[in-house]
Amino acid sequence: MIGAQTKDLTGVDNDVRAMTGSLCRRGFAVEARVGADATRAGIIDAYESLIAEVGPDDTVFVYYSGHGGYLEPPEEPADGASAGMAMQFIVPTDYHESTDDDFRGVTAVELSVLQARLTRVTRNVTVALDCCHAAHMSRDPDLRVKALFRAERGAWSTTYERVAEHLAELRRGGLRVDLRHPVGDRHAVRLVACAPEQSAYEYTNRDGVRMGFLTEALTRALDDAGELPLTWHALMEGVRHRVLGLAPDQRPGVEGPSSRLLFTLTDSDPIVALPVRQAGPGRAHLPGAVLLGVQVDDEFAVVPADAAGPDAATDVGAARVDRVGGLSAQAVLRLRAPWTELPPGARAHRTRAAAPALPVRVPHPDQRTADLVAAIARSPLTRLAGEDEAAPVEVRIDADGYVLRDRIGPLHEPRPLVPAEVPRAVDNLERLARAAALRALSEDPRHTLDDPVAVEWGRVVAGRPSPLPTSGAVVYEGDAVYVRVRNDGPAPCHVSLVDIGVSARITVLTDTDQVGVRLAPGAEYVFGLDELDERLCGVPLSWPDGLAPDAGRLETILVLVTSTPQDVGLLQQGAVRSVPADRSPLEQLLAQVSTGGARDLTRQTGRAVRYAVRTIDFDLLPAAPPEAETARFLVDERPPPSARLLAPRGVATPTTVAVRLDELVVHRNRALGSADVRVDAVVLTGGGDPGRPVYRAQTERFSDIGDGQRLPLDRMLLYHGPAVDYLDIAVWVSRDSTGSLALSDLLRDGLTHTETQAAGAQLAGLVVAAPQAAAAVAAVGAGAVVINLAYRLLRGVVGNSIGLYRTSLLAHEEFGVGRHPARGQRRAQDFSFVYTVEAVG
Repeated sequence: MIGAQTKDLTGVDNDVRAMTGSLCRRGFAVEARVGADATRAGIIDAYESLIAEVGPDDTVFVYYSGHGGYLEPPEEPADGASAGMAMQFIVPTDYHESTDDDFRGVTAVELSVLQARLTRVTRNVTVALDCCHAAHMSRDPDLRVKALFRAERGAWSTTYERVAEHLAELRRGGLRVDLRHPVGDRHAVRLVACAPEQSAYEYTNRDGVRMGFLTEALTRALDDAGELPLTWHALMEGVRHRVLGLAPDQRPGVEGPSSRLLFTLTDSDPIVALPVRQAGPGRAHLPGAVLLGVQVDDEFAVVPADAAGPDAATDVGAARVDRVGGLSAQAVLRLRAPWTELPPGARAHRTRAAAPALPVRVPHPDQRTADLVAAIARSPLTRLAGEDEAAPVEVRIDADGYVLRDRIGPLHEPRPLVPAEVPRAVDNLERLARAAALRALSEDPRHTLDDPVAVEWGRVVAGRPSPLPTSGAVVYEGDAVYVRVRNDGPAPCHVSLVDIGVSARITVLTDTDQVGVRLAPGAEYVFGLDELDERLCGVPLSWPDGLAPDAGRLETILVLVTSTPQDVGLLQQGAVRSVPADRSPLEQLLAQVSTGGARDLTRQTGRAVRYAVRTIDFDLLPAAPPEAETARFLVDERPPPSARLLAPRGVATPTTVAVRLDELVVHRNRALGSADVRVDAVVLTGGGDPGRPVYRAQTERFSDIGDGQRLPLDRMLLYHGPAVDYLDIAVWVSRDSTGSLALSDLLRDGLTHTETQAAGAQLAGLVVAAPQAAAAVAAVGAGAVVINLAYRLLRGVVGNSIGLYRTSLLAHEEFGVGRHPARGQRRAQDFSFVYTVEAVG
């Protein structure tokens, strides 16, 4: 058990305690490495000891909770080298002690080699990683992402080149990278917190304990499973549904031999048989049923203990679930003659599965809500949430009427709760249920399509693609987007794109090909391409009428790749059609998502199909895009757009700070072409009028600066005052010219320009139109107005101006006070510099 509680994480030690308890109850001998024992050396030493001590009959579980790190290869590799692969690593507790010659992270390459050596000794290995490598922001201030938040410098920094050299040194020292399997260890089950570009979170749970989403769901599932013969695939299905209910953009997954029964080498069919016990005349009890997602109206065939599976000739009887509670289910039991009671060891095989019902909370039901409560209970897609159950949707009722709310906020304006309104409310709830069920769609290990398929998406800017990450991107109303899917496999496949909109409406984007676009090997399909003139125009995004524009919302594009044509038109709401009797298992599943009907698990007469599921998750903001920042900087340490735009605002008390440029060294003065140098800086923060940030501009001048000279800055004060929501810093180094104005004077004159005034008015208007969602957009846009103007003015006045440094420090980071890595020198082209942010008073 490895727990590295670093930086802003506070739940890692609780994760380790919970996982340790769960495994101890299963008879494991556990060694925990946390705190000072979870250093790089401590983690590797523990893994080496494990490899040395285990035997071929041992069962091994390796667990890590903490931050993950991710480094992209440089866009232009040095010395003509080919582009490398992205670097992933975990973050031990001594990571901040890394130096240029001593990297203290543990790379994915090293972990893979250790795992491969371990599975050479015993093949009964499971690895769980509750961390992530992406670091997108959540709107919820209680959530902490389990990845390093930015490409930081100084004490918490590293570079791609440093990690590459670290691995090269390990190879020279004998690291057996050849032991790694190219597509993952076939002998180890791997439980991961999320997809590579998604974020994993920790939060404060209902018991008041901070834990990671994955660890909390996984430990509860393992404890609930007891001795049930579950596969890892079946267990992780339940874990995925639980986590998606808390964070729709975190999809836990299982890799490797997921059809193994828990902690064994035994493969089993993913459709697990449950134990069944007599619970009185005509009644049956199904322990552990809830763990497998059993719903009311699910049907089971009951078989003797020695039966391989359901068989009409030997079945004991049938059971239909009518009550679900806790971990078990109660069912109506119909025994076949001559059976009068269940035989010992009888098993129940699910033959029909009801649609998963969305739990809806209705606080304090009373006479006003009686009709709505009854309609929710009647719907095949919704149900009332239990008292201690986390419900993703709530019905709020006050004097103005009712409002449906999800975790982001209200979905519409208040409406009167009258009988005529109930069908509309249930229709909206069913739409949310369909969206939740479709987002949870995952690959079935019996039908997995392993052929490689590449997926790319992004904005279309001036007719050219601008790729975005497949999770965590922020886009705006009116943005035109594209999706590119390429078949890199050896056989033809069919591709369908399904959009789950911000209002939960499901739309098949490939609607001209209801069975999917056929792609030959090597071919690609581009959604957003005008096929008549081969012009990439994209498809504009829009905010649906009636959906509250108070905040940005998650939208998902599901990329469904199948080996044979599949009718995804079943998902179109308002256009559910009858389908052939020989529909495939996947088509049955899609039809169930749409209609909420029962799915026959025994009829496998439909067309054989293998399929893969990919997701594109992004936040759509109901606002026009902010002004793009055209200024370029040698060092840009800003966090991703999701952090700047989705970070909660107005939740922290303003902090009075001083931002100082402590040191700046001009190593070579060739770039400026002059011995006279000026340093200009702009610092911006929130708290001003809408769309108009508070800023301060500062200029210092230095004469006769030669190569290698340290400027006499005397800890140049860039800003002193309150920091609200964010603290943006931009620094330029320029050739000084006689009589040139200071940047503060240039900006004061420039910000009275008509175009700049118009931009500010437009941003202020956005805030009035959509206060919460557009406030962040307006702040970012207004900041871009100031930075762009400063850049243009400097270039116009001094000519040769170099953008040295740009960053944004956020309130949840405490604006970098005391923690931001300011003590290590930053090197940028011919300059190095140091700055600090200090709390004042």
